[in-house]
Amino acid sequence: MIDLGELPHAQGRLVRPVGGVRPPRAYRTGLALLAVVLAGMLAGAAHQGPPMPPTIVAARLGDALFVGADRFFVVSAGPPLAGAVVQNKIISTYGLPAGNLLSLTMVAVSGAIFDVTSAGDTILVSYQVDTVGTEATVALTAGTDTALWRHPARLLSVSEPDGLVLLRENSPEFGPLRWYGIDLATGAVRWQLEQPARGYIVETDRVAGRPRRLVVVDVTGRLEIRDAATAAITAAITIPVPSDWAKRGIALWPDGDLVLVGDHAVVTAYALPDLTERWRSRVDLYSSYVGPDCGDAVCLFSPRSAGLRVLDRATGRDRWATDRWTYGERVGPYLLVAADGPTEASRTLAVLDIRTGRVRGDFQPWQGIGPPQADGTVVALRERRADDVVWYARLDPAKLTARLLGVADHVSGDCQTTPDVLICRRTDASVGIWRLT
Repeated sequence: MIDLGELPHAQGRLVRPVGGVRPPRAYRTGLALLAVVLAGMLAGAAHQGPPMPPTIVAARLGDALFVGADRFFVVSAGPPLAGAVVQNKIISTYGLPAGNLLSLTMVAVSGAIFDVTSAGDTILVSYQVDTVGTEATVALTAGTDTALWRHPARLLSVSEPDGLVLLRENSPEFGPLRWYGIDLATGAVRWQLEQPARGYIVETDRVAGRPRRLVVVDVTGRLEIRDAATAAITAAITIPVPSDWAKRGIALWPDGDLVLVGDHAVVTAYALPDLTERWRSRVDLYSSYVGPDCGDAVCLFSPRSAGLRVLDRATGRDRWATDRWTYGERVGPYLLVAADGPTEASRTLAVLDIRTGRVRGDFQPWQGIGPPQADGTVVALRERRADDVVWYARLDPAKLTARLLGVADHVSGDCQTTPDVLICRRTDASVGIWRLT
């Protein structure tokens, strides 16, 4: 077996071939050396040096970290306000992948901050107002302490091209729960919706992280599709109401171009954008959750019972099922899956053929982190917690190879990725940025 801890400078090498069949132990070292030689031949004579050293950003114990696509935010305590419920927080915004400081913004809040994002020169902050669950969102001009507007609802998404912020009340003290479309620049309410009593509003049809549609349903069977930018109704039907809804509540999952509605026995798929009925299948929708972005399939995961079940998206017919895996993600023509378990081996990533469910190989001992990359690879980590060390690699499900990118040291946890970098909190509370390219 190759100890990856002995390969800190193995950038660009195929560290270990993976697959359903493994060579006998006596030949593993020879095969690994052959793979390295072949990789060097294919790469020509170009020299590949060790990974770039990490960029370190100072932070303190108790500071919060929020990571976006091209920047990240560190929230720390600001100048104290003696005797006041409201306290100042400083939001330090850093660019990625360089880790350069972009702005320092001060915000006054009455509770813990749980979300920070930005749109242009505007910083958006969601925070707890009190101890009973009330939440609020405030917009500020980056680099100042100037609040542009404040609303008593949590941030769901922001569309910079539309200049629109989507907010939702979490637990209003009185009256119905409301959704809002807020003007990014002024805070003016462009539209608002009341969530139906004993009903739901759910986001769907996401593009670049922003929902283009809202699904509205109530216990009478009224099902609507609304434009997320205007709240205008674009389709509406009345569906048969399952008897379980009165006792168990509504079972509904939006998934790509489908809205799945059902109960313990049957699920009905309605197509977007017009809500025409596409198919029915025998599925317990109460005990399953729908894995997003499964392409030409519908992936149903039931961690407590049936495991994984895959349906054909066009017809609803069963493709295959297994009780071995409890969660997964579509990566090109494959499904990268794992199971919950107490040991590293039980959480091993496996590569399945999405059409048949056949196991093509595994990535033991790597564990995936972050979404699939544009080239069909997935960034993965291998931790050695006793030494606060994390190896990071790029997994290729098509080739069943793991390419070691580097080693991150003094890592305490909270690791996240963007297409360009790995970001982790370090043992001294600072933030480390390691390049993935």
